[in-house]
Amino acid sequence: MLAIHDHHLCQETGRDAMNGEQILTVHEAARSWQPNENAAEALAHTVEWLTRFQVCTPRAERYATLSAWVYPLAPLPELELAYDIHAFFRIYDDFTDDLAADISRINVISAELTGILYGRPAKSLMGMIFHDLWARQIVSSPDQWVARVSEHWEWYFNTQATYAAMRDRRMDTTVEEYLELRLGNGAVPLCLVFGEKMNFTYLAPHIHHCTQLRLLRRLASDIIVYCNDVYSSVRDAKRDDPRNLISIIRDQDGCDWQEARARCEQEMRTLDQSIHTTKQRLDTAFDVLHFTDTERAQARMGARIVDDWNWGYQAWAAVNELLMDTDPPREEISRMLTSPQAV
Repeated sequence: MLAIHDHHLCQETGRDAMNGEQILTVHEAARSWQPNENAAEALAHTVEWLTRFQVCTPRAERYATLSAWVYPLAPLPELELAYDIHAFFRIYDDFTDDLAADISRINVISAELTGILYGRPAKSLMGMIFHDLWARQIVSSPDQWVARVSEHWEWYFNTQATYAAMRDRRMDTTVEEYLELRLGNGAVPLCLVFGEKMNFTYLAPHIHHCTQLRLLRRLASDIIVYCNDVYSSVRDAKRDDPRNLISIIRDQDGCDWQEARARCEQEMRTLDQSIHTTKQRLDTAFDVLHFTDTERAQARMGARIVDDWNWGYQAWAAVNELLMDTDPPREEISRMLTSPQAV
């Protein structure tokens, strides 16, 4: 459990670093990142979409803006869908958080949403929202991609109870267990698959499962978890919520918040170097696997989708993560979204 003086330290750190600079060093690639030019229009669409479902939450609107940073080239119709999906992530995560440790209720709603993937009807408002999103995702999408994204949604829904159970200190989750949990629960692999639809490049199965591309997706997911958890630890400390890597590292190693933060940043640098090395090995893999020019182009798009998410998320997080518990006017969200200099 965080000591009282550390609790106050995290609060002070959050107030002193609202741009994220003092918490995590913003990598140059993220610092110069540009969001999608359709950002403002997509945000307006999602505000209307949320209103239609009678869900009015600035947190969902702010989280939806992440889409513009991680899908920088998506046309407006696809970006609108991405915005709606990210708003849904925030609504659903907050909903399961509100249920706290009521594992049975979380499993009931997860089962309903999983069933929608396989043609069963929605029973709740949450189900109706996801049904709308699912119907829009599968339109004009190849069967193999639908199967792939379906599996990832199932993974996301059915890790919610485990994530909620981490509130119970008896879980004593290790860093390795947590990163494995967050592969599904954090939904980055799901969003990387969705990047294929955003870029109109559906990867053939033998390309999607190319070892180097699979490794790139795993490395990017881990980087984003480290990045997210350093920022969220500032908010989580106010609620004594242990579900972040800072708390896990502190419990395991007996260090203070600043040392745990430094370890996370160092791990992010190590993972970034691994991404660099893995991308260098792609061309050799193309040669050994006898990829055609078309297959190479698909694989390179798969790698670019990973880069878009890695740097786009870090750019967005530096501006937005510490503000996720605030209720800014929509105009402020739009301004920050379309002002990369803020990073």
